[in-house]
Formats: sequence, C-alpha cells, structure tokens
Amino acid sequence: MKPVGIIPWTEEFFGAVAKRLVAATGGDFTDVLVIFPLRRAARHLCDRLAALPELPKPLLAPEIVAVGDWAAAIGASFAPTPPAMLDVLDRVAILHDIVRDIAADAPVPGDFPTDMARFFPWGLELAERMEELFRHNVPGRDLAHLQGQVLAPAAALLSRLGAIHDRYRQRLVAEGLATPGLCLTLAAENAREAAARFAGKKIFACGFAVPSGAEKALFAALWRQGDLEMLWHGDPALADPGGRVHFSCLEQKRWLGDLSARAVVIADGRTRRARPKAAPDRPTLVLDADTANLSSKKLRFFEGHDLHAQLKALETCLDDAPDLEDTAIVLPDTGLLSPVLHILPRKDVNISMGYPLARSSLARLLEIILTLQETALSPGRYHWKGLVSLVRHPYLKMLRVGDEEPLRGVFHAMEAALRRGGAFVDPFQLEAGEEDVPPPPEVAALAERVLTTCLAGFADVETPRALGNAVAGLCGLLLDPDHAGDAWERFLIDAECLFRLATAVVPTLTGGRLADAVLPRDTLFSLLRRLVADERAPFEAEPLTGLQVLGVLETRLLTFRRVYVLDAVEDKLPGSAPYEPLLPDPLRRLLSLPDARQRDLVAAYNIYRLFFGAEEITLLYRTGAPGAGLFEDAKPSRSRYVEQLLWEEEKRRGRVLTAGEPPVSLVRLPLCPIPEADAAMPVTPAVAARLDAYLQANRLSATFLDTYLACPLRFFYRYLSPLAALAEVAEEGDPAAVGIAAHEALREFFTPYLGRDIDAADIDALALADLFEARLAGNPAYQALPPDGRLLLARAGRHRLSAMAAALPRTTPFALETELAASLEVSGRTYLLAGRADRLDRREEGVVIVDYKTGSVPAAPASSWTDEAFFRSVAEFRDAATDPGLLAEAANRFPSVQLPLYCWLYGAGRGERPADAVFVELREDGQEKPLFGPRFEPAARREIIERRLPQLLRFLLRHLTTAASFAPRPEARRCPYCDFRPACGAAAR
Repeated sequence: MKPVGIIPWTEEFFGAVAKRLVAATGGDFTDVLVIFPLRRAARHLCDRLAALPELPKPLLAPEIVAVGDWAAAIGASFAPTPPAMLDVLDRVAILHDIVRDIAADAPVPGDFPTDMARFFPWGLELAERMEELFRHNVPGRDLAHLQGQVLAPAAALLSRLGAIHDRYRQRLVAEGLATPGLCLTLAAENAREAAARFAGKKIFACGFAVPSGAEKALFAALWRQGDLEMLWHGDPALADPGGRVHFSCLEQKRWLGDLSARAVVIADGRTRRARPKAAPDRPTLVLDADTANLSSKKLRFFEGHDLHAQLKALETCLDDAPDLEDTAIVLPDTGLLSPVLHILPRKDVNISMGYPLARSSLARLLEIILTLQETALSPGRYHWKGLVSLVRHPYLKMLRVGDEEPLRGVFHAMEAALRRGGAFVDPFQLEAGEEDVPPPPEVAALAERVLTTCLAGFADVETPRALGNAVAGLCGLLLDPDHAGDAWERFLIDAECLFRLATAVVPTLTGGRLADAVLPRDTLFSLLRRLVADERAPFEAEPLTGLQVLGVLETRLLTFRRVYVLDAVEDKLPGSAPYEPLLPDPLRRLLSLPDARQRDLVAAYNIYRLFFGAEEITLLYRTGAPGAGLFEDAKPSRSRYVEQLLWEEEKRRGRVLTAGEPPVSLVRLPLCPIPEADAAMPVTPAVAARLDAYLQANRLSATFLDTYLACPLRFFYRYLSPLAALAEVAEEGDPAAVGIAAHEALREFFTPYLGRDIDAADIDALALADLFEARLAGNPAYQALPPDGRLLLARAGRHRLSAMAAALPRTTPFALETELAASLEVSGRTYLLAGRADRLDRREEGVVIVDYKTGSVPAAPASSWTDEAFFRSVAEFRDAATDPGLLAEAANRFPSVQLPLYCWLYGAGRGERPADAVFVELREDGQEKPLFGPRFEPAARREIIERRLPQLLRFLLRHLTTAASFAPRPEARRCPYCDFRPACGAAAR
C-alpha cells in the first residue's frame, strides 16, 4: 500500500501533480487514471503537463475523470439493468407513493403528509436527504420520539425514515431507476469487486480533502489493493505522526487514521522529509521553518462602512498592483459579481463562477408573471401594478417587427391606459396604440401574443407539464427569430439564462412521473421558483491565467500569488448553513451525516489552503452597513478567518492592532452630501412670459389663487410647467370621483325644488341616498374598487347624504351650478376672476352661496378679517421684495379664499351683496359651515366683501406678478400628498 502524498499547500497543486505523475510513470500514461473532485481540473492538469519541458511531445495523456462521473458509472454497472436517471420530480413522486403506503399501514396514525399538495415541499426535502444518505453510504434509520423538536410532518417522516429509505432503494433498483447518490452507494457496496476491475492500473486520487462516505469506500478498496496513490494538498505536518496539524486539516488527519496509512511530503515529484519547525508548539504550514506561518505572508486588511468603500479600496489595490497575473478576486456571494465587474481595470478577466438564474432579468419576468396570477381578482382580471411591471420589462419591449421595436410605443400607451383604469383590469380589453391610432395588424398581433403567452398561458395550469408548457411558450416567444433580432447575441448572460431555463427547467417540469399530477397553483409556482433558484448560468474559465474572479468553492485546488477576498464578514465567510426543516443540524449526527462542525472545517480548509498558497493576502470587509438579506439587519462582524489572520499578526508584533494602524486600513470615502440648493424656482424671462400668457388667456379661479397662497412652488409646477403628476390608480377610492358623483346627485336632487321654500321635512333623504348610489354605480373608479370597498363607500355615502338632508335649514334654492364672474383691476391691468357656485339659496337673511365639500373644510378665524394692521399692509403692498413675509402671513390667516371670492363675484356681477356663504361638510355629518355666521353683523360683512376682500385679491395678484421666484412653503399635512413632491427638495428637508 502506497503512502499518502502530501503536496504542501504553499506549492501550486496541479504543477506538483504533473511532476508526480511523470516521476511515478516515467511519462508513460498508457494505464494511468487520474481522479479529481471536479471536472475543470482536467484542463489545468493538461496545461501543466504540456508545460513540462522534460516530457516528450506528442504523447497520450492520462485518463482524467471527475469522481462523481467515475463513481456513478461504476455504480450503474452493478445495477441489475442499465438504470434510467431520475430527476427531482420523479423522486418526489416515488417517495410520495412510499409515504402514502407506510401511512396506510401504520398501526398508530401519524401526521404523515399523504396529500400530494401537502407532501410536495416535504418530498423535496426528503429526496435530498435520501441522496445524502446514498452519497455517504449510510443506511437510513428510524428516528422516533422527535415530537416537539421538529414540525409534526417531519416527526412522522423521521419516525419511519429507515423504512422509507429501504423501500425507496428497493423500488429504484427493481424498476431499473437510479439517482447519482444511489450509483455512488452501489459502487461503495461493491468496492472490492470494482477495485478488481482496475487491477494493474495506476490510479491517482488528487485533491480530495473531505470525500463522501461512498468515495472513501471506493478509494480505500483501491488503496488496499495497491493500485491507488492519493495526493492531498494540505499541511505538510500531516506527514509528521507526532506533529500538530492545522485545524482545517483535521478531517484529512482523521482519514489517515481510518486508513492506518502514513503520509509523505511530495516535492518536485518525489518524497521529501519535512524540515524541523521553528516553533514546535505552532503548526507549520509550509516546508521552510522560517516561512511556516501566516505572519510570513504580506497581509492587508481594509475595513469599510459598506460595499462601496470595499470596492473603492479594491479598485485602488488593483491599480497599484505591478501586474495582475496570477491574481484572484474571491467573492463569497454571487451578488457581488456585478458591482465588481464595474471597477475592474481590465475586462479580459476569467470569471469562474456561476451566475444565479434567480438574479437574472429572466427570473424577474417569471416572478412578475407568477405574481400576476397569484394576485388576480378573478380569471382574466389582474392587478394594474403587476401589468405595468410586465409591459415595462425590457425583454418584451425589445421584441421586433422587422427592424423596428414597435411594442415600446404600444406598451407605453397601454401603461397610460392602465393608470387611468381600475385596480384590477382585463388587459385584453385595453386599446393598443398611441394617441387613439391603432397599431398595424402585425404589431397588434405581436402585442396580443405577448399578453396571451404571459397571462393566459399561465392562468389555468394545474400540472407540472402544463406549467412547463407555459414556460416553454415564454421561451419560444423570446427566442422567435422573427421577433428576437440580435438581442441574445448582444446580451450573452441573459442568453445563457434563457438557455438554462429552456433546457433544464422546462424538461424537469414536462417529463417524469409527476408531470401530470394535479397540484394546487401555489405548489406549482413554488416548484418553479425552486427550480429557477437551483439553476446557475456558468461562466467559462477562459483564459486560465491572469486576473480571475471566483467564488470560494471555485478556488478549490487553485493557487494564486495575490488573493483579494471581498466582503469577508461572518455571514458570508463561512456563512450560516441553511435551515433544514426535515433534519435540523442537531439531528444529523444521529444518522452519521456531516453536521455544521464538519461543514465549517471544509470551509476552513478551502480558504486556508488558498491563503497559504498566496504571497499577498488582502481582505476587505464592512463594519457598518448590513447586507441585503431578509434577516441581515444587524451590524456585520468580520469573518472568523479575518480574526485569525489578525491574531497571527498581533502575536508576531506582540500587541493588539487598532483600525487605521497598518496593516489594518480604514477606508474613508469622501463625504459628498447633496448641497442644500434653494428649491425656489426663479422667475426668468421665459417663466414671466409664460405667466403673463396664462393670466391673459385664462379666467382665474379660487383654486388658482388658493394654490399660490398655499405654496408658490406648487403653483409653478401645476400652472406654469409641463410637469404633470404620474397617474396612479386610486385603489382605496378616488376622492375626486366620489365628489363628482355627490355633486351630480345633489344637482339632480335639488332641481325639482328650485323656487320652493323647503327644509329637511320637505325632502326625501332616502331618495337622495338612492340617487347618489345610482350615480356612483356608473363611475369607473367605483367599479374598480374591490367588493368590500364598494360596499363601504356606498354605505358611507348614503349615511352622510342622509345626514346632510336631515340638517337642511329652511331655504329656497333658486339656482344650481351657477357660473360667477367679475373683473378686477390691479396696477392698471384687468383680470377676469370666475367660479362656479354649487347652489344659490334665498333665506331670511338674504342670498346664501352653498358649496359642497367632500374633503376637508378650510376655515379662517374671525379675527383675520378684523385685523386692521394686516389689511393696512395688504393695501400698501406694491411688490414682493418690499414685504417678503406677507404672503406667508396671509396663508396662515386665510387657508382658502374660495367662499370670500364667491361672495365678491356674486355681488360684483349681480349688484346684490350676498348675506353669507357656507360649506356643506359632506365628509362628516352634512352640517353647514358658514363664512360669516352670527359672528359678523351686516355692516361688517359689507366691509369684508366690498373692501377687504378686493384688497386681499389685489395683494395676491400683485405678489404673483412681482415675485422674483416661486418659493416653496413646506407644510407637514400638505407636502406628503403633493403631486410634485419628487421635484421639490424642500419637502424632504
């Protein structure tokens, strides 16, 4: 039996393996088999063999295989018939049959999930645990009495786990089926016979740190037969029986003990004695005693607040590096790939890590489609926001007809229609086209095909096959050569993601035993999301040299001179193991399966093997901003590996290092706060011309004056700029639509009573409520509300209008919806002011102007009209520069000039001064809120209407026309609801 060869992890592994192969075989690879734990190792070994000058060329290369493929082929050869490999859905289907039979035969009923809809998520977990038992060649066993430690279905399944495992295996073998794990366990069980097949062959197992149980059994049989030589990459102290081995190599040391094997150090292809350690109490990591510890490396630490700081430091390090050959950027999280690519100094890099399909734009499109179905109100009626997201997706808008992309305009018009409609919409009823111009027939047909594929195709799926066909239809739409153009040639990552969806996810759904099983929609969609989450778009490792971007697992067996580890925090490196609801970590040891401790040792081996092979190690981590995960809201802590490297450096220096002291650098990004620019809009000549044109061409309403009085900047955006509020569907009800329905109902209701002396006893409150409900029913905004919203609005409206009718005083209505207008001269210029009075009544005290209010009712204190000093300032006002604070004072005193303006318009236009004006507060109890009321005598009312109100109106117009800018007037109750809040910086401050 051959000793285990230890290639010191300070040496480049593949070069050392190549030299060992030449030394052991003399360069004759005729009967040589080299086994690696991963497929891409073959390329690296072939390159190293080609680079050996002493090896004559051309030559026949050795057979190089990945252990998974090799062992699976061996295991399949021991099956009674050549087995057919099962995908995950087939495994779940078989396990469901087994669990259902076990539950039916159980003497004591348990909480077994026998219904497929309930079993499916547990079936996925159970299938993975079966695979794990197979991979480690561990027999299943029943785990009883776990109630209270796991969920009830998990406890029931675990209580019969041994029986499930046995029946599952028996059924697979009997039906000529297999899984990768089962092939492994068949190979392990027949390890001696398998080893005999390789008798006389020279076999090298290279780079295995912690193989699975089945792999260990195969290697042990080959090793004891004398045909296998194992080459490990690790701590050379493994070759010293009494040596202290680095903790990350403890699994290798345990494996040596299980084999009762000895280890030797391999250098230049031959065995070599390890040099004595400089410090016997410390584990050596390389052969040379003087460079045996982490502190011998060039260590650098960069501590930043967030990812931006880390990227800045990484960019600086790469710029300062003398070269980027033999350099690795290690990313513990695939989500870091995109931001890193933007700061690399060169683009011809080798990216050796898969990009998760779940992070792609394609997955986002699928998620939009699934969410639309899950939130649909009824078949064919989808939530408007989801439809907006769908028609905005770039994959759909870039579909072509000829050389044009006409769906951009069509979908833009559709989005506008969606924003004008209700909360739930049938998109097939929307008009396609821009500005009432229908699109060409071929464009309309493409738009309908998009909606049919994305909506109708997913609407009635009941089986995995139907869902797979729907996804295939989506792939067919995006890949249609008549409409795709060259999009997928330009967006290569997206094309690879689409390829994975079409060739991996769709066949899994449409094939197998479970393809036609009727499942709930939620289960089907969860299955699709699970399959998408498991897929990755692989990046080809070209070139194999230079600057490389890798994940931690992709660094296995590779060695780099410079290593940069980004976001080295504990949550990412090593990271926490995902929670397993079926078999939590504390229970795994009961089945002799690897637990969290063993997983941590594997992670430690991978990272320390990388560290000790490097000359320069740079670790970047954040200390402030949390990650983007759901539960990553706590302050991050640096990785345990960072802590150990710091500890090694502190021991070497004999003191504790502080942040900012080399080699620990603090990354401080320059603070660039957004300057607090003046939010006011200056009155430029162009703005002044636009204002002048508006004043000449339009009648000025109470809303016009109230807007300027409340906030001049909002006035500018509303009346003088092309900006308009983005239309949004009022899902909780449209106040404006309710107001229109109430005004229409009140106008129609009071028409028969014109000229009649009435009070509450003379009108039918029930008839008014019925009329309002009828008008409301025909309003599109009312139809857009969900049933509970319609019921609530109808009942509330009936109650409030009935209360208004019950509170009606003795009055004689004589006009409805009356236009009021009058001219006002200000500084030599005449302005036309106008308004519409909802109702004009004649009462005992005189004419009363009535205005219905479904919103809040503004009211001015009585003292505002009697303040002589204020009105003296108003009368003397000439321009905005002389008294800049007067407008704000006026706004505080008079929240609205609507009713006073109506009184002045009525008196100036008809020659009769009104006695009063009232708001009818429909949002409450329908009571009248008078402008004057008993607080003011007739003489005071005349003074206000005839003198003080014109002074106030002239002041507003003078201020409007002389102001140097339109300044904001922030107000806590108004700003959050302002349509122009995104354009105004004052509201944020």
